[in-house]
Amino acid sequence: MNEAAPTREEFLSELAHELRNPLASIMSSVELMQTLGQHSEGVPRLLEIVDQKVRTMATVIDHLFVAESESTVVAGDPHENEAPTVVVATLRVLVVDDNATAADSLVQILGLHGYEAAAAYGGMEGFEKMRTFDPQAAILDIGMPDIDGYALARLIHAEDASCALIALTGYGQDRDKARASEAGFQFHLTKPAGIKDIEAILQKIAATLAQKGISHT
Repeated sequence: MNEAAPTREEFLSELAHELRNPLASIMSSVELMQTLGQHSEGVPRLLEIVDQKVRTMATVIDHLFVAESESTVVAGDPHENEAPTVVVATLRVLVVDDNATAADSLVQILGLHGYEAAAAYGGMEGFEKMRTFDPQAAILDIGMPDIDGYALARLIHAEDASCALIALTGYGQDRDKARASEAGFQFHLTKPAGIKDIEAILQKIAATLAQKGISHT
């Protein structure tokens, strides 16, 4: 019985990951449509993405899942001890995710919210982009095919320990959060995470830089 427990836990973790990735694309596409407005020329393409991801989720649920018992949990609550002061952020933010749709949508949303953002679509590409873009914060996916987010976090810290690291991933178990912390992530968000949760963390980072007298630009 004890031997079966880890297998079930791993199954649920993988299943949650498979569901959260399309959810992340849906959420980012919807938020982008809300920001751009219903008459934007990009809306039809975003609606196609939402439709595709909904069908993907329906297939996964039909085959593997009957009822999801837990709601999405945001680890390392970005609102904890949040100061009432609003920081006008112009942070440089690097988004690294092999899901190009999710990465590009998030970069566009961040840009519309006043951040200077850039995307990379794999671990090593993200590491090279970090050297040229010089981000103050990096939002990293974990499950990438070349090098995963944990390895990338270690590489970034070895190159520039001042860059704040945010894990944005479909892996949300306690062991995943602990592993992210060990790799050097200061923040952990479980997909799908909305722009409000992401921006709350970025504002914390901006406030910390301001306190240290470091320019955001």
